[in-house]
Amino acid sequence: MDEEFNKKYKRLKIKLKKFADDYSIDDLKINDLDSLRAMIQAHIALEDLEQATFKIRGDGLDLDNIMKLDKINKIMSDLRGDINRISDQLKISRKVRKSDQETSVISYIESLKEKAKKFHEAKEKYILCPSCQMLLATVWTLYPNANNKIRLTCQRTLENGDKCRTVVDVTTKLLDEQLSNKRIALPESIL
Repeated sequence: MDEEFNKKYKRLKIKLKKFADDYSIDDLKINDLDSLRAMIQAHIALEDLEQATFKIRGDGLDLDNIMKLDKINKIMSDLRGDINRISDQLKISRKVRKSDQETSVISYIESLKEKAKKFHEAKEKYILCPSCQMLLATVWTLYPNANNKIRLTCQRTLENGDKCRTVVDVTTKLLDEQLSNKRIALPESIL
């Protein structure tokens, strides 16, 4: 009796070690450990039943053996269902891991997009017409300290039908030091 118990206990410890090698089980709570232990016992029972079906098939397929195999197969199916259910609960099934991985990849990509947007917005400078406050350009210069010059002509149609035609000269050095050539005209959402 003790020898049988020791064999089963040893199998349980070996399976537990395999799960510990494959999954992080250090932070499992007591109820999760109980579920893991139940799943491991189901795995062991499934292995035993697979061995039994192999032996029964080796004895030949008569009506009695077919009935035994049918009952054993139903038990094995139930065990597989229990194993899958517990795997999902513990988040160690392939389906759950794949879903978590896809979610983390999507989250990572979204986070990269958000960081790129913030980076772009931080670098973007606004050139406004000093006369009518029309946005003429958003620019991002690689070498703002080179003191390059940008000249733009506003073509906004005014209320009276005339064109604004204000010429705006801005240096990239000025834009590097400020968000805009006419900061006061920028909406608060940009500031």
